[in-house]
Amino acid sequence: MSTPHDHRTNGRDRLWQLPTPARRLLLIGPPLALAGFTILHPPYYDENTQALVDASTWFMAYHMIQLPLIGLVAISVFLLADGFGRASAWPVCLGIGTFLVFFSAYDTLAGIGTGLAMRGTQGLSETQQNTVFEIVKTWPAAEPWVFWLSIVGTGGWILAVGYLAFTARAAGAPRAQWIFIGLAVAFLMLGHPAPFGTLAFGSLFFAAVVHEREASRVSRQLLPSSSQPALHE
Repeated sequence: MSTPHDHRTNGRDRLWQLPTPARRLLLIGPPLALAGFTILHPPYYDENTQALVDASTWFMAYHMIQLPLIGLVAISVFLLADGFGRASAWPVCLGIGTFLVFFSAYDTLAGIGTGLAMRGTQGLSETQQNTVFEIVKTWPAAEPWVFWLSIVGTGGWILAVGYLAFTARAAGAPRAQWIFIGLAVAFLMLGHPAPFGTLAFGSLFFAAVVHEREASRVSRQLLPSSSQPALHE
């Protein structure tokens, strides 16, 4: 008869066999790094051409740095899924694959593209800068041909991470763990800059910490007792 803990795996059952320090670093580090990095997300300059021109280099550089962080967070999700024996489950693979492809495409167009376009206007007249600004100002949040990439990418995150929240609850994981995983889904639906992106990836970080603490506790319980009485002749 199955128990709620049947979904958990020990180290030998994991799909990704990594040394414990490396696995913990890849599980916990990327969500924490991206949560902190989202605080630095440049604001949108909807009505201020010169402000976006002045910040264009950082606007572009920020989103270039964010791309590999997104990839590392995807690895964190796979490792978290692996802790429940679900790294190869289709919602995780399809969801994270969709998130990586479409969210990265959105990040490239809306973030890097906007910054690069406005950086190219440096030295041009104010009229020319305003012309370019009118073209790119809607890219991050209102341009349909760009924004749908964000919608599809976020949908992949909802599928993969939402599935893990249900899996963690069904596996009898601590309540805090599956609640934090669920919050990582809910907050990213509201946007990836601060504060919602910070809360989303911060929630994933706390879920990973709770997961590792629980895994360590279970591992200690499974160790053979070292308190056997000594035999004397």
